[in-house]
Amino acid sequence: MNQTFSLQRFSLLVGKNWAENKKRYLLSILAYISLLSVWFIFVILTDISDPLAKNLQEVTFFFSLFLVGPFFASQFFRDLGSKTKGANYLMVPASALEKLLCGLLYSIILFFIIFTLAFYLVDVLVVLMANAFHPSYNGVATQEGIAFKAHVVNVFNMRDLPQNNNLSYYFLVVFLTLQSVALLGSVYFSKYSYIKTVISLTLVVIVTYLILFKLRENIMPMGNFSVTEYKIYENDQVKIVSLPVWAQRLIEYLCSYAFAFIFWVTTYFRLKEKEV
Repeated sequence: MNQTFSLQRFSLLVGKNWAENKKRYLLSILAYISLLSVWFIFVILTDISDPLAKNLQEVTFFFSLFLVGPFFASQFFRDLGSKTKGANYLMVPASALEKLLCGLLYSIILFFIIFTLAFYLVDVLVVLMANAFHPSYNGVATQEGIAFKAHVVNVFNMRDLPQNNNLSYYFLVVFLTLQSVALLGSVYFSKYSYIKTVISLTLVVIVTYLILFKLRENIMPMGNFSVTEYKIYENDQVKIVSLPVWAQRLIEYLCSYAFAFIFWVTTYFRLKEKEV
């Protein structure tokens, strides 16, 4: 049998994780649905003019996604923080690759699917309730006038006007990266992995910001820059130094997906050498 990856062994590992954690997963889903319902009902009761605005639904989805998602991912390898549970987990007859793929399956793919379904379950019911009872949507005149009916928004089609860029794509890329960082943190940090991961990521962002923006001001000509382009202002003229289009596209894809892949590889080797 292949010692690196076996579909049968991987399936057993996925089933084992579900059997051991299904109660916690189901309670977490119910908790999220309950909190989301309370939030939407609170907004409906306190905002008379337009409680279920498009932006509010979009912000609620992505804010809760970025808040709940990394916390869930940071708990996946929590058994490694205990000597007894960690030893038992390391003795499970599965390779490091299979354990990593199991973590990616639960913390990224299944989490995102179930999270989205739970959000829309609440969102649809709340929109129906608002259209039936809320004065802003059911045709009852208010001081602000009569608004159109509330609609369930497509959170995967957030447009940045006037550029018309789909912001949802960039938010999902950030989500993928954050989940990968949190999963790595659950292996690296034995205790309080979520808090330590947040602190470490914050420090990395601050250092990166200081290097890219503050240090650049002292060593580069005055201007604006992006990853692939630099605009220099000189004598009331703008000079642009830009990479070829193919290089811009390559760097864009690398910046979007390379970080997550690097974190996956690092998590794999960390799992492979992990001791408790």
